[in-house]
This record gives sequence, C-alpha cells and structure tokens, in this order.
Amino acid sequence: MAAHRELARELGGDVAYHDGGSLEWAEGDDKLAELRARVKRLAGRGYAATFITRERALGLEPGLGVPDHVREVAFYADDAWLDAPRLVRTLLDAAALKGAEVRSNVAVRSLRVENGRVEALAIDGGEIVAKAVLVCVGPATKAFLEPLGVTMPVGRVFGLLAVTSRPATALGRVVHAPGVHLRGDVGGGLMLGADDLDGPVVEHASAAGRAEIAAQMLERARRVYPSARDVTLVEHRVGVRPMPSDRHTIAGRIPGFENAWMIATHSGVTLGPLLGRLLADEIVRGAPSATLAPFRPDRFAR
Repeated sequence: MAAHRELARELGGDVAYHDGGSLEWAEGDDKLAELRARVKRLAGRGYAATFITRERALGLEPGLGVPDHVREVAFYADDAWLDAPRLVRTLLDAAALKGAEVRSNVAVRSLRVENGRVEALAIDGGEIVAKAVLVCVGPATKAFLEPLGVTMPVGRVFGLLAVTSRPATALGRVVHAPGVHLRGDVGGGLMLGADDLDGPVVEHASAAGRAEIAAQMLERARRVYPSARDVTLVEHRVGVRPMPSDRHTIAGRIPGFENAWMIATHSGVTLGPLLGRLLADEIVRGAPSATLAPFRPDRFAR
C-alpha cells in the first residue's frame, strides 16, 4: 500500500486511489478466532490492523448494518481500493511522455529464442527486437511459457463481480462482511463479490446461473448494508485470475533464460507498483531484490 501511495504522489494523484481503510467482522466462534488471529499476525508485522467497536465502525460507515451482537470490528487503516483501468491508462500515458512506445491490442504470438536469450517477440506481420523481456500474461502464463520448455504451474480462477446502482448512502471504504465483500464503484454504485461464489461455481455456471449468482450477492449485500435496499443490479462481469499452485506470487528471472523475467500473481492490482519497481531495478540496473527471494520462478524447478 505504501508503494501505491508513493505512485499516486509521483503521478500527481491521478490514479483513482481511494484510501480510508477497510472494515471486517465475523460471525461464529471459528470465524471470529480466524479474524482475531489475522489481525494479530498483521499487526505483528507492522501493518495498521486493530479492532474497533461496533459504534465506531458505524460512525465511519453510517450505511452499514453491523448486527447488534457483533461487538468488535477489524479496521485496517492503510487499506484502499483502486480504479485499476484508470491506473493502467494513467501509467501508459506517463510512459509515453517519457518516450515509451505503447502498442495496444498487438498480440505476441511467440518469442524467438537463441542460445538462452529471447531475441525478439513475434507479432502479426513482423518482430519486435528486445534486449530484455518481462512476461506478464496473467492466466495465460502456463500456456505462453510451455513452448519455451518452461513449466510454470499457474492456474486459472474464475470470479464474478456485480455492480449496483447508487445506494442511499455512499460507501467510502472496503467492507468484508460474512458472505459478501463490497466497496464503492467508480460510477457511484457498489461493487460486490463473494468468495464462496467464485471459482468453479462461476466457471461452470450458465449465463442465467451467473445472473442468479449476482442476485445472491445483492441479497447478501442488502443484509449488511441496509442503504442498498433499493439498489438494482447494473451489471455483472466475470474475470479470470492467475493463481500460482502454491498461491504465492511468482516474480523474477525465467529459469534457463539470460534476459527474460516474469510476474504471475493473484494480487496484481495490490502488488503491481511494488513488483514493478523491484523488477525494474533488477532488469535495468542489475540489482536483484532480497524481498523477491522467496518468490523466484526457479522454486518450481528444484
């Protein structure tokens, strides 16, 4: 999150970075124990994680419907949410101003390799010669690298998000409630998700089934955010996310290649600015970061 704040300052704040923290509560002894352990673990690592009273949580977000029996709510003060498409556009514009050539919607068909080096990217009608290559292809990572003789166990995880019309009271923070997570959307509505309705549930659902999943999310959201009782669903969308087999980020030099690096992570939006700076230092300045040591791709070749 510190890297996001630094990036926002560097770009003049035009990255749709929405701070204010996040709130989370749990119900049931087991879930509450998990939440307390998570808050303790994060606080022990120096992250701003603590418990606040139900009353203070309602003071921060008046539209919430935290049940009366919930006496403590986790508050992560440094959390934020981001308008990722706007950030991408802002970064591409900034790169172009610094002399980068941005080629949008140009498919890379393959990589031309000679003697352990990637010499060029093959595109329709030609090649792009490269001194160094960083492969960031998300859920296509496994398929893209296999022709190079590199096996990276990166799976594909389906997820569904629903967007609503404007609620009576705007939601300023990210909220993780039992059965649903929600935040404000750039259009003024709410964006909804639910972990138990992700993955295979979404992947194998029909179009009608996915619409029903979105309706379930809305019903859950109305229970924890009464200000949403009159909202309607505007849209729902399905995304496919990369998931390394050990669930940890993969970042670093691709085994067997002198000038090729890769990133594959389920947390691309959250970790993007940090991973970008660390890999840029390594690629451009030849300065590997100790921070990335546990996340190197070669851990799968051992």
